[in-house]
Amino acid sequence: MRTGEPIVLFTGEGGEYDATIEAIDRREVVVRVGRHHAVERENAHPVTLVQALIAADMMDFVVRKAVELGVGTIVPVQAARSQGVPVARIAKRVEHWRQIAIAACEQCGRNRIPPVADVVTLAQWIASSTPGGAVILDASAAQSLGTLAVRDPPAAIISGPEGGLTPEELATANARGIVAAHLGPRVLRAETAPLAALATLNAFGAT
Repeated sequence: MRTGEPIVLFTGEGGEYDATIEAIDRREVVVRVGRHHAVERENAHPVTLVQALIAADMMDFVVRKAVELGVGTIVPVQAARSQGVPVARIAKRVEHWRQIAIAACEQCGRNRIPPVADVVTLAQWIASSTPGGAVILDASAAQSLGTLAVRDPPAAIISGPEGGLTPEELATANARGIVAAHLGPRVLRAETAPLAALATLNAFGAT
């Protein structure tokens, strides 16, 4: 871009600003900030994605696309079958995902940045969550997410790692009132399932 060209700026807390580039050099870009527009592009009912840790590049992909699909919050969790992440690297990975969320907002036009929470275990999240209002993805579940979305849109979606969630994890979720739902007759990859779930909720007008 060149001096004099218009750009759009946002703070991440809603709305956006007209701006014009006044100067560009190797160290900085100077802009003149103009009018604020109270435009909103958030879903009416944003959903929390509780995503089990998966391979690094695929986790990046899920964070990026979930933001594009309008996720409200992303909670990365350590499940029984998640790939292990050294403690020393967890904080860096979370900060990396937060930067991906910002970049995804820039790409898709969102002006509110969805938070990426610190990593907790799946058991910790289930224990601290409000009973009900959440759906756990399970290919063997008796009902579909689409059916649930029409009847009672969930506030949170739990998606498992490569290898899936264990029977013990599913039982713990069920005991807390978290409903299981499937996404169709096929078993989806760990990076596909959460995005298919968010897209399903969007399609049914639940988000």
